[in-house]
Amino acid sequence: MTFKRWLLTFSYALEASKRYKKIKRFAFEILEGEASVKKKYFDIFMIFLVLSTILILILEIKHALPPIVYIFEMVAVVIFILEWLGRFWVSSNAHMSIIETHEQYEVEEKNSTAWMLLKPALLEKFRFVISPMSIIDLLAILPSYRPLRVLRFLLLFRLFKVFRYTQNLNFLLRVFTEKRYEFVTLLVIFSFMVFFASTVIYIFEGAGGNEKIDTFFDAIYWAVVTITTVGFGDITPQTSAGRFITMFLIMGGIAIISFMTSIITTSMTEKLEEVKEQHVLNEIAKLKSYVLICGYGKMGKELARELYRAGEKFVVLDVNAGEIEEAKKEKFLALHADASDMDVLELLRCDSKLKHAVALTDNDALNLSIILSLKSLNSDTVVYSRVNKKEAKLKLEIAGAKEAIFPYKSAAIAAMEYLEAPIAYGAIDNILLEREDPILEEIEIAKESKAYHLSLKKLNLKHFNLKLLGLVRANEQDKFYFHPKDEIFILREHDVLMVIGDREDIIAFKLTLFKG
Repeated sequence: MTFKRWLLTFSYALEASKRYKKIKRFAFEILEGEASVKKKYFDIFMIFLVLSTILILILEIKHALPPIVYIFEMVAVVIFILEWLGRFWVSSNAHMSIIETHEQYEVEEKNSTAWMLLKPALLEKFRFVISPMSIIDLLAILPSYRPLRVLRFLLLFRLFKVFRYTQNLNFLLRVFTEKRYEFVTLLVIFSFMVFFASTVIYIFEGAGGNEKIDTFFDAIYWAVVTITTVGFGDITPQTSAGRFITMFLIMGGIAIISFMTSIITTSMTEKLEEVKEQHVLNEIAKLKSYVLICGYGKMGKELARELYRAGEKFVVLDVNAGEIEEAKKEKFLALHADASDMDVLELLRCDSKLKHAVALTDNDALNLSIILSLKSLNSDTVVYSRVNKKEAKLKLEIAGAKEAIFPYKSAAIAAMEYLEAPIAYGAIDNILLEREDPILEEIEIAKESKAYHLSLKKLNLKHFNLKLLGLVRANEQDKFYFHPKDEIFILREHDVLMVIGDREDIIAFKLTLFKG
C-alpha cells in the first residue's frame, strides 16, 4: 500500500469513526467550547496551575523549596504541554482537509500526490502554531526547564495564558487586536516624538550641559517619562531650550494619552454588548429544555410573564433591540436576533433542547419562515403561531404549525363567553391560570411511572380528592376522551391525564406515581 493510499484510508476511517468524533468533540468542549460547563471548570483549574507555578518560580529565587514543589511544577508543565497538544489537535480537522482536497482533485480529474493532499492540512496546523496564543503557550513552558533558566523572564508569559481562560480578559485582548491599526499609528507617533525629543535634549544638554544626561539612552528615558506625564524628577532640563521642548512634549503626551483612552473606551463600550450576549448564551446553554418565544410584542410579553409565573424556562428572540432591552429589564433570557436565522437556532441548540416554540411576530411571512427553520432542524418540534391574516392560516399549518391562532378572534370569543356566563368564565379562567385552588393539571404517564399499565380505577384519584376531567391518548392522534370510564381505559406510555384539584393534592398524587 502506498503512503497516499494509506493516508486516504486512515482519513476516511477517522471520518467514519463515531468514537473518534465523540472524543474530539469532548476535547473541543473542554478547550474551546465557550458555552460548555466543562470548559468553565477546566479554566478555573488551569488558572490555579498558572498562578501556582509562577509563585514557585518567584519563591525559588531566594528560597530553597522542598522536592514535592518541583514535582508539582513538573506535573503542571506536563499538563501545559498536553493542553497545547490538545489545542493543536482540535484547531482543525486535518483528515477532512485531506478528504476534501482529494475529492476536489477527483472532480477536476487531476492526479494528486500525498504531499498535495497533506499541504492544506499542514498549513492549517501551522497557522495555529504561529498564532499569538499558541506562541504564548510555548514560551510559558520554556522557563520550567532547568537548563534554560537564563530565560526566566519568560515566566511572565504564563500570566498571559490567563487571557485564554477568562472571557472578560479575552474580550479586552480582542479590543487591542481589532484596533491594532489605531494603536500602531499611535505607536509610530509616540516613537517619532520620543526620538525627536531625545535627540533635541541630547544636543542641547548632552554635551556637558546636564550631568544626568550622559548617554543617548538617558535622553530616551527622559523623553518617555515626560511624554507619559509621569515625571519622576530624576532628570530635569537645565537649559531654556530644554525646558521649552519639555512643555511641548508634555502637551503632546496628554494628547496621545487622551486619544488612546478614547479608543479604548469606545471599543470597550462596543464589546460590552458582546459580553452581555455571551453571558445570555452561556445561561441558555445550561438549560436542559426551554420554550422559545419568537417576537416580544404584546402577546409575547403576556406569554413570557405567564411562563415566568409558572416557573417555565424560556428564551425570547426579537429583531427589535428596544423590545429585547425591555425583556432584559424583566430579567428574562433574551437575545437581539432573527428567529428565522438558522445559525441562531443552531447556536441555541433548538434541534435538541426545544420544548415548544411560539411564533408571535406581527408578520405572517416571518412567522412562516420561523416555522420552516425550526422544522428543518427538528421535524418533531411543536410550534404554535400567531396568524394576522385569514388567508395565511392554511400556509402556517401546512408549514408545520400545530395551532395558528387569530389573537383578535380569540379575544372576541373570550369576551362573548364572558358576557354570556361571567361567573363560569371567571372560575375557569382562574383554574386555567392557576391563580387560586383548585387548579387544572396535565399529568403525562411515563414508562417508569407506577400508573403504567394500570386501569383508571386503580389510580384511586378519589383518595387524593382529585377529579378526572379527561384523558388524551397519545397514540390516537391526541384524541381527547371526556370523563372516561374507569374500567375501560388501561393507561399507556405518553397518555395524558387532565385532573382538577387542590395544588397540594396534585403534588401528593404525582409523588406516589414515581415513589420507589
